[in-house]
Amino acid sequence: MKKILFVNGNFNDIPLIESAHKLGMYVITSGNDPKGEGHAFSDMYVPCDYSNKEAMLNIAKQLQIDAVCSCGNDFGATTAAYIAEKLNLLGHDSYKVSKIFHEKDEFKKIAEKYGLLSPKSRSFLSENDAIKYLSKVEFPQIVKPVDLGGGKGISVANTIEQGINSIRTAFAKSKVKHIVIEDYIQGTQHGFICYIKNSKVVFDYSTNDYSYLNPYMVWIASGYPADGYQKVKKQIIHDVELLAAELNMSDGFLTIQYMMKGDKAYYLETMRRCLGNLHFKCIAEDININLYDLFVATEAGLDTERYLSSYELTGKYSGFMGIYADRNGIFESVSFDSEFEKYIFDKMMLYREGDVIENYLEDKLGMIWYSFTDELQKNLFISRRNQLCKVHYKDN
Repeated sequence: MKKILFVNGNFNDIPLIESAHKLGMYVITSGNDPKGEGHAFSDMYVPCDYSNKEAMLNIAKQLQIDAVCSCGNDFGATTAAYIAEKLNLLGHDSYKVSKIFHEKDEFKKIAEKYGLLSPKSRSFLSENDAIKYLSKVEFPQIVKPVDLGGGKGISVANTIEQGINSIRTAFAKSKVKHIVIEDYIQGTQHGFICYIKNSKVVFDYSTNDYSYLNPYMVWIASGYPADGYQKVKKQIIHDVELLAAELNMSDGFLTIQYMMKGDKAYYLETMRRCLGNLHFKCIAEDININLYDLFVATEAGLDTERYLSSYELTGKYSGFMGIYADRNGIFESVSFDSEFEKYIFDKMMLYREGDVIENYLEDKLGMIWYSFTDELQKNLFISRRNQLCKVHYKDN
């Protein structure tokens, strides 16, 4: 039985672990959280911080693994690529290329080299140097750690004073003490998800991304297609295939978060890892591919044609919604608009009655996944998105 190492084992990894078992593989999970929900589904758990690539490599060598699978975190993606490179395993980019797509400053360098549209930016390892740079820019500027996702440590500065505070926050949040300052593009935010095979995009998908109280965290991703997608589809696919060829990218997924301004897409962030929020679950509803099966087969270096050949647009319009509070407090329950609830095909709560909400801007209470069969229906509910879900508190 072939052994596959998953660098983490939280709830986002559960469908990946199940896919690996379907392939007849022995599953080993890791990560430094022994309470991760995914460990109960694996055959073995070996604790380790997946951001420590050398320690993870040692585990991989000791266990004589046959494949490695990343997780929904940028550190996990680069560590998996590092292990694969050192052990000559299939299914991953080189470590150098993986860093390009999972470290914000590295992608900016590549975007500039190949003339891709992306906000002008500078990266900094020194807080003082970053603060000095503020006198040379026009505001607003967006400041973010290079190594964190999910909106953590990100803020927009409209003045030098705000910029200083943003820089200090970003450095405090960054594990590697490395930040980016970039021009803030005013537009609408979207996601582009594709699969690359032999340097060509074989299917593509796009979403409208909405935020709630935290403007830097995706609250709802609603597909397909994104508003205005036909205006930018040719640009994005051309750029993706250019990068795939020039960087010798491995076959697999690529996701781009982009800001649409006018008829152009400006690239904000990229990733080749599995998406968080179990996003593959709702995309699968729209394109008829089990993306978890495809992802594991890809990263295990197996044939993927049987998954890709099932692609078809189903006529559904699916998406996810994170459940967030509008204040700190003691969680009691959550309720949904009765009409909207008919279109929810799955729910998962991460908080239980009595749990304390300490950081409502970042603490995700749960998730729902929905699917519509009519675009007008989808647009109606999305226009009412702020009224679809209500969090109730015990400390009212």
